Amino acid sequence: MSDLRITKRISGFVIQDYANGRKQVRDLNHKKLTYTNKKDAKAAVKELMALELKGIVKLGHRHKFKDKFLEFGLDRMEIASNEDTALTKQGMRGYLSYSKNHIAKWFPDIYLDEVDGMVFDEFARTCIKNEVTWKTIKNIIRHIHTALRWFMEKKYHDNFASALNWKIHKQHHLKPKNSDEEKEKKTEVISPAEANMVLSYVEKHKNRSHKDALAYAIFTILALFGLRPSEIQGLHKSNFNLTARFMWVKGAYLVNEGGYRNRTKNDDSNRALDFTENQSKHIKWIMDYMSGYKKHNPYFLPASRIGRDGNHKPLAQYEMRKLIYRTYEAVGLAKLNWFNKSNTEQYEIIDCRFKDGPAKCWRHYNATMLIDNMYTLGLTPNYIKSRLGHSRWQTTQDRYGNHNMIGTDEMRLERADKVEKALGYNK
Repeated sequence: MSDLRITKRISGFVIQDYANGRKQVRDLNHKKLTYTNKKDAKAAVKELMALELKGIVKLGHRHKFKDKFLEFGLDRMEIASNEDTALTKQGMRGYLSYSKNHIAKWFPDIYLDEVDGMVFDEFARTCIKNEVTWKTIKNIIRHIHTALRWFMEKKYHDNFASALNWKIHKQHHLKPKNSDEEKEKKTEVISPAEANMVLSYVEKHKNRSHKDALAYAIFTILALFGLRPSEIQGLHKSNFNLTARFMWVKGAYLVNEGGYRNRTKNDDSNRALDFTENQSKHIKWIMDYMSGYKKHNPYFLPASRIGRDGNHKPLAQYEMRKLIYRTYEAVGLAKLNWFNKSNTEQYEIIDCRFKDGPAKCWRHYNATMLIDNMYTLGLTPNYIKSRLGHSRWQTTQDRYGNHNMIGTDEMRLERADKVEKALGYNK
């Protein structure tokens, strides 16, 4: 369907089709349509749309989904070429792999204006029949969602509400039966004892090297605020107010969406987080160190080099994860195999309880501790969900309220004591 809009030009008023790259509408003889006044142009738009609906005329060009997804993948590759990690480039190449092996294969004749939840449902069914893993299907859908938002920015199509609202984790009728894939993965949560061990280690070694200073900064922010990794990357030095003792989360850094975006995951994720006078000492140390390290880089955790596009970058997520795993290894929470590939230090995880979410386990820890102690500390559900950047308390409860507090014997037995007191059965 066309998206006709009137534009004022020197020659008069013209009609542009925004669904076709803002191309000017022409008549049957390919002559550009120009009108001396806006009233006539509006009448022409009304007539053209009516004729198109009746199938008498076909305005513009309908974009095939597979073609535009390939264009999107190439655009992501161009962005990735300005990033400094091999992993980022590998991730971007995934778009091209999905385009070739899945999109072009199973979306051969689907147009952008036809992409909706029903198309996703059929696509998932087809993938399952062809023994594509559940994990791969989830990754493809996630990349398609990102692509759909890009299509809207490019004005290729203006409404993908049905497709964007289609969440694969809610499609219980599609999940494989009698397999590990039908079970939702439960994020491991770091225990209070493990958290203290990590924080003591990074505090002790923060002056040893630049990597140790970065590790100290990462774990401090994770422990105090439970931020998402993309939010940590998106932090600017200007987001901190040491005098008033608060930090403002205003944006996130997402490589697959072009880098830093001055908006959060949702409106409620844009939030101010307070910290105590004691905590401000830790943050001030980090701020002083990072300012001295890369004073012209605006990011809270600056990258060591300027990107290939000439812009300042934050510490890459791959480098962040590497520092997290290195710390886990140092305190006995992980076993890794380190090696060099293409002159880049890389690692293989031999054993780690947090391998599915090395930073996420701290967000879950932060949330779980708040929920677990909300009544004791007088915290409200609204405060907790706002601190975590959720729009609804139900989301906070569903995602973090069922950990049964951190599977250590110490905490398990402590909870049993609390239950005994609550029930009044202590004879």
